Amino acid sequence: MKTKFLTLWSVLVLALGSTSLYAQQKPFLIHGQLPHLTKTIMVLWDDEDLALTPEQKTKLKHIRQRTIGGLATIKGEVFPLEKEIVSASNNGVNPDTLEDSLEKLAELRAEATMLHLRCLYDTRNTLTQKQLEIVE
Repeated sequence: MKTKFLTLWSVLVLALGSTSLYAQQKPFLIHGQLPHLTKTIMVLWDDEDLALTPEQKTKLKHIRQRTIGGLATIKGEVFPLEKEIVSASNNGVNPDTLEDSLEKLAELRAEATMLHLRCLYDTRNTLTQKQLEIVE
């Protein structure tokens, strides 16, 4: 019962996060369509039904740290660059002069999305089928 409630709560939180406000706060190319499994797993970390082994917990911590660390770096570049592009556009700058900045922004967002996809892949490969059924 506890697992079902927490899983439903996680789904609700993630569903609410797919609004445009959410999209503005995340550095990804794809919004609201890919799950954030590590968030759900963290809620269920010590859940008896999920029953993560010590080895799985170690792997999952590593995956999460790698992902969050990489995203922190990217966010530090994405949002200031995005703000710079918007400001320049609002000030009437010729769009041709923004092309390099826009390409850099696209590269950073693609890199963030790849981190997310790798996180999903590695997390799914760490969990058993039964555990995946609980968190997905």
